[in-house]
Amino acid sequence: MEIQKTVMVIEDEKLLLEAITKKFALNGFIVLPYLDGTQALNDLTAHKVTPNIIWLDYYLGTTNGMEFVTKMHEQNITIPVIIVSNSASDTKVKTMLALGVKKYILKAHHRLEEIIIELQTILKELE
Repeated sequence: MEIQKTVMVIEDEKLLLEAITKKFALNGFIVLPYLDGTQALNDLTAHKVTPNIIWLDYYLGTTNGMEFVTKMHEQNITIPVIIVSNSASDTKVKTMLALGVKKYILKAHHRLEEIIIELQTILKELE
């Protein structure tokens, strides 16, 4: 029997977060949903949660993807991160990949099912 993987989903659009959470759960994931990036980061750094992978929207209201990933590095948290955003300038993508983000996905160009498959592929590569 395969061990369930945990995905932390940080998405500031409530309806989208709900849809993502349901879809991941249907695909066998344990989901840690967050509307607020600061709260998610606080839970990570306090070791309240330990997901296998993180779905991170770039713009999160109280913080952004670059700040989030930088603070993860400062705390020596090495959980793989996938940025899933509607904002993807070449500079932003290159900067985030240089910070160690596994993938930068433009929401508008992918269906949710495709992103889930991408996450599953990355998790398998890390096993």
